[in-house]
Parts: sequence; C-alpha cells; structure tokens
Amino acid sequence: MVQGNEITALLVGVCVTLFCITYRSELRSLPCRHLFYWSFGALMVARVLTILEGFFYEDLLNLLEHCGYTASAILLALWSWRVFAPGEEQA
Repeated sequence: MVQGNEITALLVGVCVTLFCITYRSELRSLPCRHLFYWSFGALMVARVLTILEGFFYEDLLNLLEHCGYTASAILLALWSWRVFAPGEEQA
C-alpha cells in the first residue's frame, strides 16, 4: 500500500530535479557534480521503487529500494569527502 508521505517525498524530489534542470548552467560550478548527481539519481530511483513496491514484486522492489538508498548515501559521502577533505584537490 502506498503511503502519502512516500508520494510527497517523490513529488519533492521531482521538484528538485526540475530545479536542477532549470539551473544546470549555474550548477556546473559545483565541484565533483557528477558524484552529487549520481547520488541524487539513486535517491530518486529508490523513491520511485518505494511507490512501485505497493503494487507488485514487494520483496524484490523493497530490496532494490534499500540498495538505492545505500548507493545514494555512499555516493554522497564520497562527494562530501572529495569536496571537503583537507588537503584534497577538487576535481
């Protein structure tokens, strides 16, 4: 069963995606932006999967959802480390 907070989280993510698309030229200056975008993409995939699991393949989609959240967290941690680590050059 799909819950309201899951739909709300997905809609917020869609709005952020539209914002990123609209302001992509300004976001080009973001260091290591590809890692950041991949992290956000994994988060969005996980949010879509949490909606879909309410309709079919509940166990499989739940596993993939949590893999998406894990990948998102790892990529965001890697981005943070590359951007904010002392003595590291920003690529």
